[in-house]
Amino acid sequence: MTRANRRKPIGLVVAVAAALPHVGCGEASRVQTGQPSASVPAATRVEVVRPARHTVRLTVEQPGQVEAIQTTPIHARIAGYVRKVGVDIGSRVKKGEVLVELSVPEVEADLQERRAAVEQAAARRSQAEAASRVARAAIATAEAKVAEARAGLRRTDADLARWQQEYRRAEQLASERAATGTLVDETRSKLRSAEASGDEARAKVDSAGAALNEARSGLELARADVAAAASSVDVSAAAARRAEAMLSYARIEAPFDGVVTRRDVDDGHLTVPGGTVVPLLVVARTDVMTVAVDIPEAHAAEVEPGATMLVRIPATGGKPFEGKVARTAWSLESRSRTVRAEADFPNPDGRLRPGLYAHAAVVLAERRDVLTLPATTLFKEKDKTFCVAAVDGKAIRLPVETGLSDGTRTEILSGLTGLEAIVRANAASIVDGQALKVVELERPSLPTSKP
Repeated sequence: MTRANRRKPIGLVVAVAAALPHVGCGEASRVQTGQPSASVPAATRVEVVRPARHTVRLTVEQPGQVEAIQTTPIHARIAGYVRKVGVDIGSRVKKGEVLVELSVPEVEADLQERRAAVEQAAARRSQAEAASRVARAAIATAEAKVAEARAGLRRTDADLARWQQEYRRAEQLASERAATGTLVDETRSKLRSAEASGDEARAKVDSAGAALNEARSGLELARADVAAAASSVDVSAAAARRAEAMLSYARIEAPFDGVVTRRDVDDGHLTVPGGTVVPLLVVARTDVMTVAVDIPEAHAAEVEPGATMLVRIPATGGKPFEGKVARTAWSLESRSRTVRAEADFPNPDGRLRPGLYAHAAVVLAERRDVLTLPATTLFKEKDKTFCVAAVDGKAIRLPVETGLSDGTRTEILSGLTGLEAIVRANAASIVDGQALKVVELERPSLPTSKP
């Protein structure tokens, strides 16, 4: 046996002997101190928040753009050469201000002709009215002659009656042989003369009556001429007004206060009537601007006039401002499946300009000053909603009824008093009774009327 082999058993015995007292001491120490053999799980560190009252808004956010509330392309109504263009792009104009003047000599000549026709028709009407007055005078004369003829007839009738009576008396005297035949003959002659005078008087009455009827017919004709002349005056005046209207189109005026945003005309250009050609100018109204946004189909039915719209314009600093939806298209655009919603905003300083990009949030529903929790504190299990409260260092699951949620905060309808300390995150992984080490976050101070 070598020296090395002799040493190995001795070293092993010493090592085992040294280890055994050490093990015994450890077991003895655990028994003496009473410590359990298994380690106690440590408390879970959690952050808690308190329920707070806020305004919860459900919104749909979409990009949009700023548009002028009115944008009008300016076209020529009549053909003519441009005499003068009084504005340029960027010019601010007032309603009624002349933008473009046209040279239209043929329209001016037509207007002069129409005005002369009005004067001519008025002269014919005056002539017809004079003829009507003459006809009325003729009627008066004819009526006087009729009266005169009738008076003569009454006179001759009276004379005839006298001679008829004289003739009967003469015949009686002759039959009694108290008068000669000569007296009878003379009386008969006078009677015949009276009868002839009566016939003449009747003829005069008939003639006067015919003249009166003729005069009355003449008055009717004169009145018809007056009416025709008056109608001719009205027709000529209407034609003159039309010519005046056509001439007024030679001065193209601004339809409202605004800014010229486009110009495609210069002096000497020949204008073409109609709206199918390139407009001469484009004028935009700028005192009120419209923010237009396209709402997706899923929320199209929820957006109605009067809904709140929150708008940010990055180009103007991005400060949000609030307005109301003034109108919607109601019908969805077939290709994009969106509905157009527009809100109007006063623009007294002109900061908003057509074409600016806008970010708009339309409020679909709103709950003011309601009890809320952060959305991260809630979780669902079997169609129920829970949160976890920390009570005396222990976790307690609390069922709650929720209302409106904006994705950040959720309305709590029931289940909480508002004084609970609620685990802020990962609450679903915590079980009832679990030990918690609570770190309470400072409750943010936000306004209750607007988030």
